[in-house]
Amino acid sequence: MALLRLKVDTPLFVLGGGSAVVGLDAFYKAGRLYLVDITSPKLMATATTGASLEELIKLATSNPAQYAYRSFPSPQIQDKTEVKIGVVPPASTIKGLLRTAYLWLALTQNHKLANDFLDTVADALNRGVHPKAVGSAGEALVFRRELKGGRRWDIFNSVVVREKGAKAEFRVYKVDVYKRTSVMATFYAVGLAPGSELEYEVVVRPRPREDGRSDVVLTDQDLKDALRLFSEELAAFERRRGLYAPQCDAVRLGFGAGRRWKTVLSLIEKMRPHLFTRLGSYMSHRLRRIWDDITVKMADGKPVGWACYEWR
Repeated sequence: MALLRLKVDTPLFVLGGGSAVVGLDAFYKAGRLYLVDITSPKLMATATTGASLEELIKLATSNPAQYAYRSFPSPQIQDKTEVKIGVVPPASTIKGLLRTAYLWLALTQNHKLANDFLDTVADALNRGVHPKAVGSAGEALVFRRELKGGRRWDIFNSVVVREKGAKAEFRVYKVDVYKRTSVMATFYAVGLAPGSELEYEVVVRPRPREDGRSDVVLTDQDLKDALRLFSEELAAFERRRGLYAPQCDAVRLGFGAGRRWKTVLSLIEKMRPHLFTRLGSYMSHRLRRIWDDITVKMADGKPVGWACYEWR
């Protein structure tokens, strides 16, 4: 077992908490944004019998702190603005990061496996598969094992990640979407503030065998090595394109982290540049939007999603 500790370095957004609209179920006052359930018994009890929606909103606006179920420090936001609500990164987010990192490690350690992986990606493009399935066959080469009786087993089923605790401070941020030096869009979101601390328990279990014994397929050290290699490579990529990266062992998580942190694209680019270019064109065509690294989401003047990490 190992403990993975994260300390948020730049505003981090995992947008799993829905959204609110200022002036309807969120109200700004004196540097805070208050989330209010307009149908809550507390508010209904204060209102006159049969009060209209407009009357309930007016009542909530007058003293949002009294009726709020949650509030956050916030810049001033105009009415009718949607605010996306962030949550603490769930264990599944961390497991997904570790899985991608391990995929990177496995491909860098085995040249034949890497070439077979790249061949499957090229074949997927030839067959015109759904964008989400482009890497599936290649990942199966790394993660899938064939068992007796024709059964299949994914080696990452042996990895269990649990949320252990969090010292989380949430704030509302204005997020700017940059395309090179121009702001193309702006939105507001509740995210984890720098300094927030998160902890996850990572357990790697041996695979039970039918004879009662077990096989060690992965180890804690495998995951530590994988995350170190993956994070170093991707942090170097961020610095090469002139973006901020913290001076620590660090990863990018959540909304706005970018496609590189959720895939092994950088490895594909390094090993087969022509396949990388072809993949970009294919995804842009199928997704009907430009699929590239040009846009960057920024909050408080820095790229979002950075967190320093350490293993214990």
